[in-house]
Amino acid sequence: MNEELQSANEELQTTNDEIRIRSEELNEVNGFLESILTSLRAAVVVVDAELRVLVWNQRAEDMWGLREEEARGKHILGLDVGLPIEQLKQPMRAALSDGDGHVTLTLEAINRRGRAIECQITTTPLRTRTKAVHGVILVIEDGQPKGLRDGNRPEAKRAPKRVR
Repeated sequence: MNEELQSANEELQTTNDEIRIRSEELNEVNGFLESILTSLRAAVVVVDAELRVLVWNQRAEDMWGLREEEARGKHILGLDVGLPIEQLKQPMRAALSDGDGHVTLTLEAINRRGRAIECQITTTPLRTRTKAVHGVILVIEDGQPKGLRDGNRPEAKRAPKRVR
């Protein structure tokens, strides 16, 4: 009986060690993914097939004023942000319905500070390894105040500095 308990205990210890190693590996991968999402200068929002938010990166928080905890699990069409979500319905549905639903559009929005901005939004199907579509990735770029884009930015109008 004692040998059986010792053998079972060793098996449990081996299983616990394997679980700990896998957890550490998973934490590393999650940390790496988080660093990618944090490093992007674009807001990244990922929704599932029911349009519930799975990912809401730091830039999305900065742009729209909702923390990830407030957005995760919520239906994207029900979020109270200055992004004209209604205009994204069709591109998101296209991404979900056919595999080639990659769409880029420019929309006017209101950022968390109440300023009108222009955003370039790209919707892309979220695929499994088997290529099945199970969500949508939204990449929201720029967010510059309207009228301050491209050559209209004040820094673009300054004369270049001369180097001596």
